[in-house]
Amino acid sequence: MDTYQSKPCFPILTIIKFNLRYVSFYSLLIAACLCILIPFFIGCAHLSQNTAAIPLEIFVSLIGIILLTPIFAPEQNKEIYDLISVKYFSILKIFCIRTGYSLFFTSLLIILFGLFMHINGCEITLPLLGGTIATAVFLGGLGMLTSSLTGSTVIGYMPPLLYYALNLGIGPKLGNFYLFSMTSGLYMSKIWLFITGLLMITTSLLYQRFRNPLR
Repeated sequence: MDTYQSKPCFPILTIIKFNLRYVSFYSLLIAACLCILIPFFIGCAHLSQNTAAIPLEIFVSLIGIILLTPIFAPEQNKEIYDLISVKYFSILKIFCIRTGYSLFFTSLLIILFGLFMHINGCEITLPLLGGTIATAVFLGGLGMLTSSLTGSTVIGYMPPLLYYALNLGIGPKLGNFYLFSMTSGLYMSKIWLFITGLLMITTSLLYQRFRNPLR
């Protein structure tokens, strides 16, 4: 008997399918509905590059909070955590899979919305889409980190929403961490937001790893 076959392969496709159906379905649905509703509240046709940044930065970037903050939500229920923790594969791998496809769908929805605006005569550029993704990653990373540290998804939503409100209040005074800089034609700060967002996501995953060293 081949001892190397005694441990089953990591069923990545099965895990993705299960998580998309039972864990992330409603988050994806809410994010998609947000994109559908935005044109009913703000003009998304025939906009210049700077003006096109308004719906993208102020509204579409919220997708990051919706999709990334609840990454750890199921396992924050002790009964579910105890059930999953007895499996042969690491919980951290599940978190990484959720994070990966959440980042993918965040980017995909932003690109699709940008395509919709382009079809409607807006001046959409790659830096504009990239900057929106950076803002979404930053906001989502902040929510994900808070959720990881506090063990509560509900609390996780609070800091990104408060920071979002702070940007609406004091705006450019936040410097490189101003969320809506593209409306003024400034893009370099998006690099800071993107890197910081990725660092917060990585930190949240590492915290889960060291918090549960056996899994």
